[in-house]
Amino acid sequence: MTDEESIRAAVLDHVESWFDGDAARMERTLHPDYSALEQFTAQDLIEMTADGQGCREHTDEREISIEVSHLSGDVARVTCVSQHYVEVHQLVRTPEGWKILNGIWQSPAGIAKALSPLRAGPSEKAHCTDGPRPTPRPRNPCGGRTQPRLRGPGGRRDRRRK
Repeated sequence: MTDEESIRAAVLDHVESWFDGDAARMERTLHPDYSALEQFTAQDLIEMTADGQGCREHTDEREISIEVSHLSGDVARVTCVSQHYVEVHQLVRTPEGWKILNGIWQSPAGIAKALSPLRAGPSEKAHCTDGPRPTPRPRNPCGGRTQPRLRGPGGRRDRRRK
């Protein structure tokens, strides 16, 4: 199995275990240091799965889309879209396989609500003159400094004074 296939399998196990209430399967997908928005630990998510919180959202027709958007060495980033959530996960390779280290998610309804001010209907065409004028940003690549930072080997700032 390729890395991408293993990553997809780990994320699919994660999502399906939530909807199936399979805490043991959920535990296998999570890194011990898992964190979700710094609010949930791996143990929290395993306990919520065991309590069947995801089972209440179960539908017979599961549509799950998994996109591996970044894979480099032992790190991967994945976007997963299901009937109830849009999730972004970061995974790491461990001796036991790929594990989800952290994640964020939102319901599609929440995303639609957040995007609704950005969408203009046929009678609500957005105009560049609507609303306050944006404040221009200075285009100084040095971030307000008059001299650019000196970088040493490997792109790191050279701390030695000459």
